[in-house]
Amino acid sequence: MANEQGSSRRISFLTGALDALFVLTVSIAFLVLSSTIIWLIENTASTKWIETFRGALDVWFVAHGVGLHVAGGVIEGIASPAFNFSLAPLGLVGLILLFGRRTAHRLVNTTELWPAWVGAIGVYWAAAFILTPLASTPGVAPISAEAAFLPPLVYGSSVVFSSLIYKGPRTAVPLVTAREREAFRNWIEDFRDRGNWFISSISAPVLRAGTAIVASLLAVSALAIGLLLIFNWVNVIRLYEALQAGLLGGITLTFGQMALLPNIAVYGASWLTGTGFSIGTGSHVSPLGTELGPVPAFPIFGALPVGSFGWGMVAVAVPVVIAFMATLAIKRHAEAVRFNFASPLAAALSVGVGVGVVAGVELGILGWLASGGIGPDRLSFFGVNPWVLALVTFIEVAPAATLAAFYSTRPQKASPIPEHLKR
Repeated sequence: MANEQGSSRRISFLTGALDALFVLTVSIAFLVLSSTIIWLIENTASTKWIETFRGALDVWFVAHGVGLHVAGGVIEGIASPAFNFSLAPLGLVGLILLFGRRTAHRLVNTTELWPAWVGAIGVYWAAAFILTPLASTPGVAPISAEAAFLPPLVYGSSVVFSSLIYKGPRTAVPLVTAREREAFRNWIEDFRDRGNWFISSISAPVLRAGTAIVASLLAVSALAIGLLLIFNWVNVIRLYEALQAGLLGGITLTFGQMALLPNIAVYGASWLTGTGFSIGTGSHVSPLGTELGPVPAFPIFGALPVGSFGWGMVAVAVPVVIAFMATLAIKRHAEAVRFNFASPLAAALSVGVGVGVVAGVELGILGWLASGGIGPDRLSFFGVNPWVLALVTFIEVAPAATLAAFYSTRPQKASPIPEHLKR
């Protein structure tokens, strides 16, 4: 029995370690190969391949949220002080999370998950430790403290969480349920059954409605960004032409902007709440108007609305309407609220305020993850203020959700009179 258990753990460890090694090999090979093709076609005599290789590794670290320290010097003939590039492209971070989810799905028939977690995270940590000095140059280097823990943290968190919640495919023969997965499910059930009655009652409907509001805001934001790009395509093309990046340079620039599209969707959601966002210190883009100083020459910025808008604050109605509709939609998930609360007012206030808190916290966290520095001086801040975004979202969502909660938490019919009261 002990030998079988030890063998199972070794297999689980090797499964996690080998899959992590596969993820590392594929991601780094793709970046290095792409950079090498560009170097072969468009390199100059002064550019060495090793610099291209290190640049690819820098991109790999950035994809895990690691910041880059850029030393002071002369960039394109302009003196520049030292700065940190700390803007994480959420598109690339999302790909790493999907890789972690893929690893977790390979553990579906494993009796114990922790050996696989150790193998996967250990291999990833070792790779980050080895790659950090290889990616570092006197001019650009990953921030060592972040490079040591962020790559295994991003990938490892996806592996652990996905393996705990994954139910596996439907098969004729029931699959083995890992001990950790079963313990996690039992903990969730115990929390619902034995936890604080208030939290247990409102947690499910509040999380559903709050998350739906954030997802809907991001969807509306993405749609608006797509329409802006269509309507302002001339400005976008002009910026591409002004950069004179060439064919491969233009393709690289396009892929870089695609990696930032989730960040921009978060900025759009912040714009819809009225909070707006900044492209550098002193600039602000909001429904009330746009004030921009010198901005990076990214073609996608050609789609930014300029000037002031008399109708701009109408956009603030979007999160209010979404909050109202999302809270109405959770009626069938609010049975516990209708049963446990003594009055309709207490039930509606609890659900409405809870939905506002969830939406504010989630959108604030997304705003924090989507923001960072991209350059020196005024470009040291790019994105949204997460605290302001969370507060404004709560203020807009909570009242609308509370009004809708009077319907969502209302019983569909009166409860029957108990038999002992009829006598």
